[in-house]
Amino acid sequence: MNNITIEKRKLKVPEYQLFRDTTGWDFIDDKVVEKALEKDLFSICVFSDDKPIGMGRIIGDGAIYFYIQDVIVLPEYKNKGIGKLIMNQIEKFIAKTANNNSFIGLMAAANVKEFYYKFGYLERPDDRPGMYKTIKNSY
Repeated sequence: MNNITIEKRKLKVPEYQLFRDTTGWDFIDDKVVEKALEKDLFSICVFSDDKPIGMGRIIGDGAIYFYIQDVIVLPEYKNKGIGKLIMNQIEKFIAKTANNNSFIGLMAAANVKEFYYKFGYLERPDDRPGMYKTIKNSY
C-alpha cells in the first residue's frame, strides 16, 4: 500500500455507496444516503494514493449516545491495519467528545467481534438483548 492518507470529513455519497456495495447490504437511494451523511457526528475516509479503501462513521446525539456505524474496509485491503487505523481515529473523537457515562454502541458482524474486543467493546449480556427493526417499503 502506498501513500495512505486519512480525511476526517463528511463522506461523499459515491464513496459511501462504493463501500456499501462490498457488504451485501440492501441498496439505499443516493438521496437518503446524502441526508444521513449530513448528520454524522464524525466520519473518516482512508485512501491509498487517491483510491478510497476504508471508512467509518459515528452517529448519535453527540452527548449521551454515540453509535459507531459502517466501519468498512474494501476486501482487498482487509487485514492490513486499515480497520485499526479507522478505529483509532474514531476512539480519539470519542475520547474528546463523550461525557462521563456516555454510551458508545455498535453492531458488528459475528466474524469481526474479536476486532472490536481489542478496543474495549463488549457483547451485551443475555439479559440485556440488543434489538433492531428495519423498515421495508415497496416502491
